[in-house]
Amino acid sequence: MIDLRLFVQESLKIEGINRTATPKEIEAHKEFLALDAITVEALEIFVGKIQPCTKLRCEVGMDVRVGDHIPPAGGKAVVFELQLLLGRISAPNLTAYEAHIRYEQIHPFTDGNGRSGRVLWLWMMGGKAPLGFLHHWYYASLSAGR
Repeated sequence: MIDLRLFVQESLKIEGINRTATPKEIEAHKEFLALDAITVEALEIFVGKIQPCTKLRCEVGMDVRVGDHIPPAGGKAVVFELQLLLGRISAPNLTAYEAHIRYEQIHPFTDGNGRSGRVLWLWMMGGKAPLGFLHHWYYASLSAGR
């Protein structure tokens, strides 16, 4: 199993958050990785712990932009697409890399998508992944999704 403290620290760094990972953030990751299956509700709980006040983009007008990437407009379609993705993950008929790209394309939350996408990826990897590559890999996967 990966050292969660280091994983969370690297994930924060990708977001430009230059502080030590909190015990609450590390525990949220630990709880997520212990799940047998991932649901929309499980993602909402995780995101609520790591980025309080963030919402699932389930209503019209809940739109976001990430650099030059414009995810689908907020509304029921975002939830539908997320449910489809989670179904494909549980099938399983996607690699962790493919699932991560699709998750970031959907960008289901108003904030916290990078960190939740990375913990979803780590869950798909069985909690095992090398550290140090994450920063480069994350931006490469976003570019691949265009």
